[in-house]
Amino acid sequence: MKGRSLDQASRVQTQYASDSGAHFYRIVMGDGGSDIHYGIYKNRTTSVKAATEAASLRLLEIAEQNFQGEHLREVVDLGSGSGGSARLIALKRGARVSCVDLCERLHCENRRRASECGIAEKIETWDCSYDRLPTEWSGRFDMAWSQDAICHAAEKEAVFGEAFRVLREGGVFAFSDVMLAEQAPAEEAAAFTGVNAVVQLGKQDQYLRNLRDIGFVNVCFEDWTPHLTTNFARMRHQIELYYAELIEMGVAPEFIDNFADALDRRLRWATGSVMRWGAFVGSKASQAAENLESGG
Repeated sequence: MKGRSLDQASRVQTQYASDSGAHFYRIVMGDGGSDIHYGIYKNRTTSVKAATEAASLRLLEIAEQNFQGEHLREVVDLGSGSGGSARLIALKRGARVSCVDLCERLHCENRRRASECGIAEKIETWDCSYDRLPTEWSGRFDMAWSQDAICHAAEKEAVFGEAFRVLREGGVFAFSDVMLAEQAPAEEAAAFTGVNAVVQLGKQDQYLRNLRDIGFVNVCFEDWTPHLTTNFARMRHQIELYYAELIEMGVAPEFIDNFADALDRRLRWATGSVMRWGAFVGSKASQAAENLESGG
C-alpha cells in the first residue's frame, strides 16, 4: 500500500506540476487563473473565473453554517494547489490558511500570489500528503477544507480521518469532490480516471458513511451535479481555442487529443448517470455536546 501511495503521489505531481501539466490545467480548467477546480455556473455567459469563485463561496457559506465557533481563525486546505481557495478564505474571512500539497511548484505560485495580494502572512505552505498530516496539528484548526482534490487520494478514508484529527472541537470539515454515480457502469469511469491521476472514484453514499463512522456529526451533502456538463463543455472549448498554443507550450498532442476524446465521452452521458459532484460538510462535536447527547 505504501508503494502504491508513493506512485500515486508521483502521478499527481506529474499531472499538475510538470511544465506541460501546469500549462494544460491552467488553461483548460483554470482559463489562465489559479483556481483548478470545477465551478457553479449561473448561466451560459458565466465566466470560468466567476464559476469557480461561486463554488468556493458556496462551500464557504455551507461550512460557516455548520461551524460552531465565532470566527474562522485557522484553516487547513487539503490539496491546495496554487492556492486560489486559500487566498479567497484569507481575504474574505481574515483566517490563516495552512496549504497542504505535494507540488512545490504550486506552493511557489501560491506564495507569490499571496504576496501580490498583500496576505503573505496569512498563507503557509506545507509539502506533505493530506493523508499524513503533521502530528503536532492535532486539534489545531477551525476548518479543514478541500476542493475537488480528494478524488486523487488512494485511501480517501485516511484523508477524512486526518481532517477529523486536526480539527478542534466544534470545527468543520467542508469539501467538494467528483464521484462515481452509485449505479454507473465501471467501464465508463475510464473517461475520467484514464486521463487523471485517480486510482478510483469514490461514491456519495460511501463518503457519507465514512464521515459518520469516523465521528463527524451533522453530515450533509449538497448536489452540484447539474453543473458538471457545463464544466466539461467549457474545458472542451478551451482545448479547441488553445490547441496550437498548448502544443507550443510543450503539451503532447497525444495527451491533448486523449483528453478531448474523454471530454466528448463525458458530454454524451445523461446528467448524473456516471459522475456526480457536490459539497460535503460535517462537524467535530464538542465533548460537552457528546456528553449531553449520551446523557452523561
